[in-house]
Amino acid sequence: MDNNPYEILGKNIKQERLNQRMTQEQLSEKAGISTVFLSQIENARKIPSLETVYKIVSCLGIAMENVFKDEYKSNPNIDLRIEVLLKGKSEKAKQDLFDIMNYIAMKMDN
Repeated sequence: MDNNPYEILGKNIKQERLNQRMTQEQLSEKAGISTVFLSQIENARKIPSLETVYKIVSCLGIAMENVFKDEYKSNPNIDLRIEVLLKGKSEKAKQDLFDIMNYIAMKMDN
């Protein structure tokens, strides 16, 4: 790699996507882009707009500036990841998930 920012960007998006056990199909659907376009971004064959990069990193729950770092270390924003996970879910589903997390948190304290 010649420190090409688009190669770094693509490598980091792919790495974070894999870290989160997400397929290209899942991420592209969440970001509102085609799977082909995501693949092209990950392989530095297409140059995305900043708006597209923002959509992708928001879906991954990571900071925009981190995805451009050559020495990328995964540091997802857990609050954003939870928000993305809950998007579109019913209030009942959100409450059920909260109850489950609360139960687990109480068990961890024991």
